[in-house]
Order: sequence, then C-alpha cells, then structure tokens
Amino acid sequence: ILKIRESDGKCLGRIKLQNNSKPRSIVINNGVLYASTNKGLYSRDLSTNSSKYCKADNAFKYSEGIAVSNGYIYSSYHYRIYGNKLSGTCPSSTKDDVKNTSWGYYMDGLDSDPNNPGVLYMMSYSKHKMFKLTVSWSGSNMTVTQNWGKGSRKYQQTSTASNTYFYYPRGLAYDSTNNRIIVADYSNKAVQFFENDGTWLKTIGGAAAVTRMSAAHKAIKAVVTDANLTSGVNFGFGYWSSSWNSKKGHWPPGYSKWNGNITTGNATPCDIQNCLLVRVHKDGAARINQIISGVNANGGTDAWTFMKIAEEYYGHLTDSPVDAKSPCQKSYVIVIGDGDWYNHTKAVNLAKGLKNKGIKTFAVAFGTGISSGGLSRFNALAKAGGTEKAIIAQTAASLKTQLQSAISQIIASKLSFTAPAITATLNQSGSLFQAQFDYNQDKEWTGTIKRTAISSNGVLDTKDKNNWTALDKLPKTNKRKIWTALEPGAADYKLNYNNWVDTNASDIEAIFDQFGLNVLDYHRKTNNADGSTNNKRCANSAGVADGTDDDLKGLINFVRGTDYFDYDADCNLTETRDKPMGDIYHSQLVVVGPPNADTAYTSENQESYYRKLNAYDIWAKTLNKRKEVLYVGSNSGLLHAIDAKTGVELWGFIPPFIAAKLPRVVNTLLNKDAPSASGGSNAVYGVDGSPVQHDIYFHSPYDKSPGWHTILFVPYGRGGNGFTILDITDPDKPLHLVSIYNETIDTTVFRMDHEGQISKYRYIPRSMSLSGTKEAKTAGDNYHNDNTVSKTCDSSGTTACFKGKSWTVEIPGLTKSDLTIYLDNILTTNYAISYDSNNDTVLTFNKEMEYDADEAIGKLKNNANIGIEISPTAKNIGVSNPDWDYSGLGETWSDPRIFRLPNNMAGDSNLKDDTYVAVMGGGFGTQFSGVGSNLMLIDLQDTKNKGKDIGKLVKVLPIEDLKTSDIVNSVPASVTLITADKARGVDFRGGLVYASDLEGKITKFNFTNLQRDANNQTPLKGYEQTTMFDVSANKTNGRYMYHALDAAIGKTTNSLWLYAGTGDAQRLNDRTVGTSNVMIGIRDKWYPKFAFTSTPSKAADLTNCRNTTNDKDPTQCKVQKSQKGWYVTLNDFAKVTSEPAVNNGRVLFPVYRPSKSANKCDLGDAFICTTDDECGTFASFLGKDTNATQKGETCRYVGKGVLSKIVFFAGKIFANISGQSAGSVSDIVTLDAASGDVDTYRTSWRENF
Repeated sequence: ILKIRESDGKCLGRIKLQNNSKPRSIVINNGVLYASTNKGLYSRDLSTNSSKYCKADNAFKYSEGIAVSNGYIYSSYHYRIYGNKLSGTCPSSTKDDVKNTSWGYYMDGLDSDPNNPGVLYMMSYSKHKMFKLTVSWSGSNMTVTQNWGKGSRKYQQTSTASNTYFYYPRGLAYDSTNNRIIVADYSNKAVQFFENDGTWLKTIGGAAAVTRMSAAHKAIKAVVTDANLTSGVNFGFGYWSSSWNSKKGHWPPGYSKWNGNITTGNATPCDIQNCLLVRVHKDGAARINQIISGVNANGGTDAWTFMKIAEEYYGHLTDSPVDAKSPCQKSYVIVIGDGDWYNHTKAVNLAKGLKNKGIKTFAVAFGTGISSGGLSRFNALAKAGGTEKAIIAQTAASLKTQLQSAISQIIASKLSFTAPAITATLNQSGSLFQAQFDYNQDKEWTGTIKRTAISSNGVLDTKDKNNWTALDKLPKTNKRKIWTALEPGAADYKLNYNNWVDTNASDIEAIFDQFGLNVLDYHRKTNNADGSTNNKRCANSAGVADGTDDDLKGLINFVRGTDYFDYDADCNLTETRDKPMGDIYHSQLVVVGPPNADTAYTSENQESYYRKLNAYDIWAKTLNKRKEVLYVGSNSGLLHAIDAKTGVELWGFIPPFIAAKLPRVVNTLLNKDAPSASGGSNAVYGVDGSPVQHDIYFHSPYDKSPGWHTILFVPYGRGGNGFTILDITDPDKPLHLVSIYNETIDTTVFRMDHEGQISKYRYIPRSMSLSGTKEAKTAGDNYHNDNTVSKTCDSSGTTACFKGKSWTVEIPGLTKSDLTIYLDNILTTNYAISYDSNNDTVLTFNKEMEYDADEAIGKLKNNANIGIEISPTAKNIGVSNPDWDYSGLGETWSDPRIFRLPNNMAGDSNLKDDTYVAVMGGGFGTQFSGVGSNLMLIDLQDTKNKGKDIGKLVKVLPIEDLKTSDIVNSVPASVTLITADKARGVDFRGGLVYASDLEGKITKFNFTNLQRDANNQTPLKGYEQTTMFDVSANKTNGRYMYHALDAAIGKTTNSLWLYAGTGDAQRLNDRTVGTSNVMIGIRDKWYPKFAFTSTPSKAADLTNCRNTTNDKDPTQCKVQKSQKGWYVTLNDFAKVTSEPAVNNGRVLFPVYRPSKSANKCDLGDAFICTTDDECGTFASFLGKDTNATQKGETCRYVGKGVLSKIVFFAGKIFANISGQSAGSVSDIVTLDAASGDVDTYRTSWRENF
C-alpha cells in the first residue's frame, strides 16, 4: 500500500503486506487503516504501526469497497452490502454478526460521509451509476435506503451539470475536506468530481482523443482482418485528397502502371496525396493491414481524383483485377470521405461509366463535419454508382459496423458457388444426424438438422417414422427458450432460461456495447438525415420509431425467429420467418446422453483409473436416465440443445461475446423501396465452432464441494476469437462457467465469469501510426481539452501540433529487431533507438515529422505517413496478468482436446493432483502476425479458487512463424492428442500432442511426466516442443494446413503415423498458377517417447519422403526405413477439404477439384482419394464411379461440391456433401470402406479427442 503526498504526488513510503497479500480496497477511519486483501481484512493503527489480520467474514476479505461509519464497517461485495459492528480495530469475529442487504447490482466502490453518520456513497460497475445510501440499525438489524442514483452508460462522453456519464467505473472516494465525491471512471480513463448531492463538477483525464483517421484505420483493419470477409473478397487500397501536385510524374492523378511485385510493389503515379497503394489481389488484405497505420490525411477533397484512380485501374489492360472468365465475380469501389468534396460532376460521370461495366461504387460519409449539401453529393455518387444511397457513419463505432456490413453485402453476391464442410454424425441408437444449410443472398442463411434411421449394417431408412428435421420441430418464436449470460443485476438466465427477450433490451444492449458495434436505424417513421426515404418503408408498422430503440428490440426478436428485417416485404415485422433456424456451417454435432466414460483401467496412468478412484460409476448411475441431447452451433448466434429423440429444441444459448457482435446483422442498405420493396440482413458467423464434451471432477463455483460434472467447451470458430464453457450436467439447467474473447482491433481480452462480471485486460497494439506515439497523444489531448489551444507545430508538447525527429513508443525496452517501420509506405531502418526515464522506447529519425491533431475540415495536413509494427515476440506487449493473456488467441477453429495434466510435469508421481486442461491450437490469425501461432493449455478446474477462475491459462507455447515463408502463421487445425487411455505401449501420464499449422509445419509437444528423452540422454522438464516436419508451404504452392491430422499405428512398421492434407480452405476455387497440394503420411519413430528432432528452420521436408503419386501396386511398398514418410501430389489445383481418416490400413482424403470449365464460377468436383497407410500406395481402392468425370482419375468421384469429414460405420463410408452426390441419396455420400490393417486411436466413430 503506497503512501503518496497529496500536494505533489511524491511517494512517501509503502506498507508491505505479509503473506503475499494483495490489497483490493482501503479506507482510513480514526487513524486506523483497513484493507481488504486476498488473505483477509487487514487492520493497521497508523499511530503505532501495529497491524493484524482480522477474523472477518469473506465479504470483507474479497470486498470491492469498504467504508467505516458510526462504529460500523461496511463492505460492498458482488450484489450485497455487508455491515458489521467494530470491536476495537476489527469487525466482530462471529459470522452471525454480519448483516447484508441484496442490492441487485455489482458494486465496485464504497465510502462514507464522515460528517453524516450512516451516509454511504456507492459505485455500481455494471449499472454505471453512483448512489447515495443511508444505513440505519435497529438492534442487530440493518436497513439500507437509497436516497438517489445518478449516471448512465456512455463511452468517451463528458458529464455535464445535467447529465452524468460513466463507463464501467471502478472506485469511489469521499473527499471530506471539500465535501465532494471522487470517482475513478475506469473504462473512460477519467477521474470525475461531484458535489455531495451528485452534481457534476469536473472531469480530469479521459481516453485520448480519437482522430477520424485513426478511427478509419481501425475500421479498415476490422474489415481486412476478418476471415469471414477476406475468404471471399480480394481487397485493394488507395488514398486520395487533392488533385494538385507539381512534382513531375504525379500529374494527372490516376493509374498508369504497377512497378515490381504485386504485393510489395508500387503504382505510378503515387505521391503523398493520391495513390493506389495496394492492388486488388488475394493477398491484398494482408498488405493493407501491414501498411494502413502509416496512412495519414493530407488535405483536399477532390472527388474526381479517387474516381479517376478507380476508373484507370479497373480499365487497365494488364493490371485490372476484373476476370472475364468469372461471371459471378463482382467488383466495387468503396470511397470513404470526411468532408464536402469538389469536382462532383466529373466523379459522378466516372461512377456511371464504371457501373455500366458492372463495377459499383459505395460512398461512405464519415464524421459530423459534412454539410447537408455534402451529404446529398455522397448520395448522388452512390446512386450513380449503383448502390442507391450513401452510408452515413458519424462515429468510429458506426464506421466499423457499416463498413463490415457493406463488405458482407458484397461477399453475399459471390458466395453462391462456395460451401463449407458439413458434418454427419451417427449415434449408437441407430440415427444418422446431418447438419444442413441453404444459401440466401442478403438474408440469414437457413439451416436444420436432419435425423435419418440407420440399421446396424449401415443402411439408411429414409422412411422411418421417427425421422425428423429440427426446423420442422422448432418451437414457436414466443415459446423458444433462448438465453445468454448478462452482467450482474441484469435478467438472470437461471430463473427461466429465456432472458433473450425485448423486455430486457437495455440489459442486452450493455453486451452489444462491449465491442463498440452500433445497432443501426433500420426502420424509421421519418426520412433519413440525408433525406432518403427507404428506411421509412414500414413507417406504419407497429413499434416502428425514429432512433434505434425499436431496432434493438427488433434485432433481439429477429434472433428468436421473427421477420423484423422484412424478408417477405409485407411490413409485418412480428411474424415468424419461414425458416427461423440459422445455418449450421462448420460446427460439428455432439450427442451427450447418460455419463458413460470408461472406468476399466489397465494402467494407473489412465484417466479411467482416476475416475475409478473418485467414484465416477456411482455418480454416473444417478444420471443413467439423462436424456440424449444434441448440441451444435449455428450462425444465428446460438448453441442449440436439441432432444436427440424428438428433434425439439430444448434451449438456445447465445454466448455473451457472440451477442456483442450481433449488431453486424443489421444492414440499412438492404431496406429498399426501389426498384421494388424488399428487406434483408447480413449473414454473419455466430457459433461456428464445434462443441466438445467431457466429464470432469472439480469444485464448481456453484457448489460447496468438489464433484463430477459434464462440461461443454464451445469454441466460436469463425464467429470470433473466443470460447464459452458451460456445465451441462443437467441439460435442462445449464450453467455458464466462463466466456473469453480476444478483441484484436481494440487489443483487449474480455472475460465474463460465472457471475456475469466482465473483466477487460488490455494489451499493447502490435501496429500503430504516428498518432499512437506519446507526443501525438499529448497533442491530441491538448486539442481535445481545448480546441482553441495554439496550433503551432513545435516540440514543446503544449500545442495541438508536435514537430520533431524523436517520437516515443510507450513500450519499455524495444529493440530494432522488435520493430518493422514503414515511412511513406517504404520499409526503413534509418532510425536510432534510445530510452527515456521510464525506459520507454524513443525513435529518432533523420528528418523532422509533424503530427497535427486539429482535424478542421479543409485544413491541409502534413502528418507523416509512418507505420510501426511490433513483433509478437517483443517483451511487455501482452496482457500483464499471464492467467488471462489471451492476446495470442485467433478465431477458434481448433476444437479443444481435454486431458489430465501432471501439475509438476517431469517425474510427477502424484496422479491425484493432476489438472483437467483443454489443449487447443491458437486459432486462425488472419493477418495478425503472432495471433494464433501457438498452442494453449487452459485450466478447466481452478482448484486454487474453487472454480471461480476456470478458463485461466496454464501455458501458451509459441510456434515460430518462419521468415522463409510468406504466410502469416497460425494454428487453425484441431490438435491430435495421445494419452494412456487411447494408446498402447504408453508409460506416461498427461499427453503427447501433434499440431499442424498454416504454413505447413507439424510440431510435437510434450505434456507428460516423462523424465528423459527417447535416447535417455537429455532430462525433460515438460512443455518441450520439436518440429517434426515442414511441407514448405507458401502463398504460391498453397500448401496451407487448415485441417487436423489423423494418427494410427501401422501393422507392418509398428510406428506411429501421422496423416495430413493441404489446400487453401478459404479459396477452394482458386486456380493460381503454381498451386501444388499434397497428401502426406509421416512417421514418428520416437513414439511413444519424446525426442528433440529439429528446429522449425531445419525440419525434415518432402525431400526426405518418397513421392508415391505413381506407386499404384498395393503389393509393393517402396517407402524406405530411412525415409520420413510418403507424399502424393494433387493436380488441377485440387485441395484437401477436411482432415483425413484412417480405416483398415487405408487413409481416405476428401478432395475438391475446381471446375475445369472456362467459367471459373462453376461448381467443382468432389473426390475421395485413398492411399495405403504405411506405403503411400495411391490406387483406386474404393473403385470407380460410372460418371464421365471419373475418367482418368485415380480418386473416386463422388459428386459435385465439397465433402465433409469422412465417418466410418458398419463397414461403410459416410460423408456429407454441399452439392449433389453421385449416389442414390442426393445430400450424402455412402460407399463401402476399403480393407487393410491398421490400429487407429479412434476406437469409436463418436470419439472426438
């Protein structure tokens, strides 16, 4: 506890607490200091310095705020205020003396008015309010009365005398000298002062001013790093301002040629005012993310300039991205401007010309400085360009939301020929479950689950009376149970599991606010601000009003299944949509019935032995009647729980951080009154990951003692960088344990615990412009606090403009190896590094640069174009609390694998204290270097805090991103886990993990208690990793590893074999010259031990394997013992579309080949390619189809479209297909399986580990 002098802030000393105690809140009363700590309530007499820990109730131990008044001590703890009479310098020691009053709000600050006994002031973190309370006692009974409550939730909004604003405030203190209240407005980064009657006095600090340019940077980054968008859109980028430049070669503006590499080259002409900086191509998004931070405004708004660049580029004979052989391709220009422009007529004429060539123009009006005449010009340009009306975004949040909406609309126009991997799941009761979807342009894609009876010999019965589809069985909209976890004090889901209703709109809006996404004004009573009329098309419908309150409720009801966005154009906004269930796209189904995990063990290393020790069978017997429930995610944002027998939805859960992204569904441009009335919405990813179930013994935060529980780990997949863990022990009463989300644009990790409390863990952005430096922030703050401040550009730090050679990046100790800097869009190393008194990094360039915070419209800017990238391996950039440093988490495509981890690793002999953990790949990192390029171990028990911190990280193990590959690495694939429960010959606890990554490496990890390596030479500590193989992927050959490995023990070699396939899963129809994908089998000769085989840069590659593409004779095996394995090359731009599957000595790969027709938009062909598991022999083991497409192909042709993961059952192969099967059933592939010899680790098709 620090002692700080009030007058000048000097530190006068500290009080060091014993036992590693960590203080949470303090108060001083009558010379006694009280501090709530994790070890108990601390008391210190400041006159004698004697101290002690009081025997106090936990309400004082974990207090968020404490106060003393009139002989009583009070604590705010979660939803309650606790009171206890003081006895000396401690509360009464008996728990019965503690009284509490439920307040319904999560509180984070408390203090008393020493001049008015019994008067308390309280701060509510979750309600964004400040309260005055009066406490009275009658004997031992405490009564708390609210006198007033003031405040509402606003981000970066300054309070006034009439309006009080907070944004997740954390603390409150009463200033008895001045009789005023001081509030720490945490998320607004401000301190606010109030009279004791709650009247606002002043605000100090506040978040640094956000310029329109920095807001545009963030919005553009949100688009080009969104895998949902980049998978279907090629991006380019240019900037524009004024057409005047006297430099030779830069007049007139436009586009004449490209110089150098398509990604890193440059355009002619190009200057600081106007330039096509990035060409439209498949790597354009990555390049934009790399350079966008260095782009700054330079004054002038010449509309002819940007349209001239677009016209000349799209019309260029050799460089135009328009492909005449792709009639499904759509091309667009998106113009973002923040002021009134000139040369309007010229621009409109060019936009009309582009429209006539099939190239449309979006016009985005950003900010509040555009006049009504200026807005009409934006609208006129949009109309001329074929998009009818402009996008108006007055705030940074609105720009982010609407840009993503516009791109979603674009991508929806061209996705009709692509498809996902769709799962088929069998269960032992004789059912085959298929998740299906239907594509709908400019609407939510619709989905269902189809149940078909299957006999024990694998024959489907399509006429069985118990067959069903979930869509047909879906309850009525008002009868569905849809719930989410909300913040403390909001509607508690546990009361009825149906709190996702419009009567809880304000509580749900608080979740929407977390990511700064706005619900847009879709339906209106009156014209839009720009005079357009389309959004008042349904003005006479019930509930429609100006503003977004009606749209907030409408979005809530749309998720429930209503037609708020008027798909059928009848303006009945409360009717149920024809198909109100969202599409099930990548989420694999999991069926959970009575507990049935194994307790028959052969080794004490097995989890089955641990289950036996902890009476799993007795617990399982109590749940032997538990109904079978099918869990699956859909892109309506729900995790569905469906009765596996009847097909009826029991409930739908919306993870809180998926809910926060749902405003992206709203697209006001799809509410049209011409040429004909129509409505629509954006199709987005919701719960797109695959849930994984496991029975775990732990102390749940909802229980008083440890016990067995069934948990469901729900990754969000393409829905985002996060996951949720639920307790589904009782499928009718699920419980939320934790949700995690990594917001990479705002560099914040969000965590919601079991009580709904949201914690935010910020980390350092890994890229910034000049505006992110200390000097620029100071200039911004100067201007933000007083826009009449001097605009003189100098190095004083007191004006709105800083000018100098030296700029401070507020991160300690960076070196040149940590930094990549672009100056005027060119990589530079011409700078020096030094450090200031705080050890923050100072960059000194050889020329002066300016940063001007004054964004007055029309003012010529001279801000330097500089972009600073920080290496993900740099120190001091992650979350400061390692338990929650999910800053490296990407989109969670990787399914978790759950096992028991020896807590002391090497040599650990005590299995009883091993910890249940989930291991998963870091996820898909899109364009963010370092995000996703790791393996994460996640604590699923939290023994220390009795389950309250479930979800904290045990370890993050980085995987090197090779500099020799041009791919930004990440680990989107699920890992392969080997444990003693599933493998023979294993003499360890814990697990060996194999992970494939995007740039084609296979890495082996040691999470066991093994003490020495495979050669018995090197001692092991645990958490080691070694690179087994590198397929040498790059953007040209396209050998991305998106899918999981499969593993098996070969009968002949008795070795562990790993199987993988490559291909760009994001661009299945891509026909880039140089594409060369492979199917591989690699052996681990060191299994079941661990050995350090290689570093990433020196790993074995295809040259160490046999090419078995032409090995057709199954009686001959040409793979040598000295070789690492085998590989088969794929021709005609073919790609592996899901993980391989091993069965009976054969490895089956689902493969997609783009159409060979001249029309690149035609749907391609689906094949199953089969090899021998150990020899790699590539032959027609599955026979050949009679279709003409089969001619000349070794692989078995099975239809048009994309195949899912292959499932084996009763000697047959089952796979879902997105297009048309060549078999008798149109939507599923069934074949007899090939025969051979192999031991697979999956003893049942139901296992997902």
